[in-house]
Amino acid sequence: MRFNKPLLWLIVATTGLLGMLSQSEGMSAQSDDSVQTGEPRVIEVVAKRYEFVPSSIDVAQGEPVRIVVSSGDGFHGFGIEAFDISKEIARGETVTIEFTPDVAGEFPILCTGYCGEGHEDMKGVLVVRAQGAEQP
Repeated sequence: MRFNKPLLWLIVATTGLLGMLSQSEGMSAQSDDSVQTGEPRVIEVVAKRYEFVPSSIDVAQGEPVRIVVSSGDGFHGFGIEAFDISKEIARGETVTIEFTPDVAGEFPILCTGYCGEGHEDMKGVLVVRAQGAEQP
């Protein structure tokens, strides 16, 4: 039996593409699995005179969280008393805070290192939604 070469190449190329698509679907399923394995959600925060950016952090109760805080301009602190968190951040440095909030509610975030005249006004809030609550 004789095959038309262009037709044969089309069959080979189509088979290869289908195989690659099948593998990529398997890879995306693996990525979804890693999200469900309890990997912390990363939230980046910049501490600068006299604010946290963002000033509000919204998470779910029981959700592992990794907050990466960097200093935008000088010495600052990052504290959430309800979760026994208090870190100092030197100028140009970054600190990483990992925890799993187990209580729902709104919790103040304060600058725990004196950073100047506006230090008392440097505040934020951690909002922990109760399990099963809808995301805003």
